[in-house]
Amino acid sequence: MMKKYYYNLFIALMAVAGLAACSDNDDDYQWATVTGNQVYFSNQLPASYSISKNTNSISIPINRVKTDEAITVNLSHTDATGFYNVPASVSFAQGESEATINVTYNPDDVNYDESHRDTITITSTDYTTVYGSSSYAFSAMMPSPYVSLGKGTLSDGFFGFTTTVTVYQNQEQKNTFRIFNGYDPVDDGNQDEYLQFTILKPGDVVAGQTVQAENIVFYEDYNTGYHHPTYDADVLVCHPYGFNSTKDQANWSYNRVVAYQADGTTPGEVRLAPFYYMDGVGGWNYTQNDGIITIIFPGYEQKDHSLEISYLGRLTNTNDEDFAQVALTLGEDVESVRYGITEVDGDANALYEAIIADPDSYPEVTSSTTVNCPLSQTGKYYFVGVAYAEGKEVNAVAETIRFTSSHDFAPSFEPVGTGTFTYTQYWEGDDEGLTISKASDGNLYRISHWGGDVNFDFTWDPSTNKCQVGEQFIGTQYSNYGDVFVSDVPTYDPEESSYEVYPCTYNPDTKTFTFTLVYYVSAGYLAKGAETFTVDWGNVAAAPAKKSFNWLYTSIDKTPKRVIMPKAKVKFSKYQRAF
Repeated sequence: MMKKYYYNLFIALMAVAGLAACSDNDDDYQWATVTGNQVYFSNQLPASYSISKNTNSISIPINRVKTDEAITVNLSHTDATGFYNVPASVSFAQGESEATINVTYNPDDVNYDESHRDTITITSTDYTTVYGSSSYAFSAMMPSPYVSLGKGTLSDGFFGFTTTVTVYQNQEQKNTFRIFNGYDPVDDGNQDEYLQFTILKPGDVVAGQTVQAENIVFYEDYNTGYHHPTYDADVLVCHPYGFNSTKDQANWSYNRVVAYQADGTTPGEVRLAPFYYMDGVGGWNYTQNDGIITIIFPGYEQKDHSLEISYLGRLTNTNDEDFAQVALTLGEDVESVRYGITEVDGDANALYEAIIADPDSYPEVTSSTTVNCPLSQTGKYYFVGVAYAEGKEVNAVAETIRFTSSHDFAPSFEPVGTGTFTYTQYWEGDDEGLTISKASDGNLYRISHWGGDVNFDFTWDPSTNKCQVGEQFIGTQYSNYGDVFVSDVPTYDPEESSYEVYPCTYNPDTKTFTFTLVYYVSAGYLAKGAETFTVDWGNVAAAPAKKSFNWLYTSIDKTPKRVIMPKAKVKFSKYQRAF
């Protein structure tokens, strides 16, 4: 114990001696001498600045230690974009320890959320100091005026998802909103940062047009980030204004606010009807469909303003009068529906606008029911229903009706042979033993038990061996798009197609009809190409039992495998954007 005590005392004494030795040398140490003007940037300068379109400069202080003379200090900066104008030098007056560098910019170049960076450096090295910074790095940005309203939802019927999103409102332009990362469920990595949309009012000028209607919604192209594997292109959500056939505002009506919240100014539900477009390729036209994209705002309880319209078929009464029977199914919160039906090949949009302008002139129903609309002529009609709740329009739906009058001449057919139809487009396989019959008058022919067990009618002129296939139902429906139809390509698209390019002919040497067909639904076509029917003339044996064939399609609810392209006005490869 005594030995350990003396040892510790020895260490303590040595420490005191060491401290005394260091102290004795202080008088001999020579500190560095400060020379020159010692120009520097303070380490207290901010790293970033807020700018706006109402200003055009940033003032940055620069300091020096010695002030006994006036000097000019040369400067340089690194911004290669040309956004900033930085003076080549800064001057200090005699006795002045701080000067100001006035960095300017063009207010017209300022945009929200764009960060502009630069570094200013003192190039007069004889004026700098090792004790202060000779360069200053900074950034400047006009911060976005958007604030969060809270959590809402975004639903996309094309891709088939509903997701929770945060809705932001512009505090300077309160009719403009943003949704960030709304397409995460389908994004492959290239999604735009946000979808921005603006609620327009009458008198606003957009895309060179003066807005006439209330509550129309406008938005710029938005990249969903979904990369289509077949076409190697991203799918964009595009407003109708960007395409030649839908650029007029009469085609924008399905992009709208359908409900407001209790304050009367904050939207509750917004619906978008876009063209899903792939640059340089084409896309899917949903600009005239309701509720394709639905945005529910925070705090809004969505009402059931649904309206379903179903054509049930023709009804003929005891007086031989024909009616189109249409079922209307009203959502729980729909109070009434006004409806009308167009003339043959009429304009659904024109009928919708007429109902809106004068609803009292059209029939009204207040609950789900079936209505009978008198029709006398075979053709394509549009049935339009407009739903109302709390005194205003909340929904509008158009249904295509292909009507056949009971008074049309029905020809009689005589069997003239049997044959094999080879499907390659909608189905796949050989349909053997089908009966072909000829009408009692003219060049009309019929293949019985074709496709989905229906008749396949066509005309054939034996003198030229040319054929035509008119529009007809194939006996089946596709997904949620309804009835599937078939015709030859020139009948489907007379403006862009011809029988020289898409022939329908009969070859007497092989006894084979070749039909260039297109299969389609109301939203667009599913497939097109040549299919054949080889005939054994004179063999009129009874047709065998109907076979089933491989169906070539899968669901497009989320990942389109087969492209549905819009009919008539929209061409997949030739569809023209308006800009």
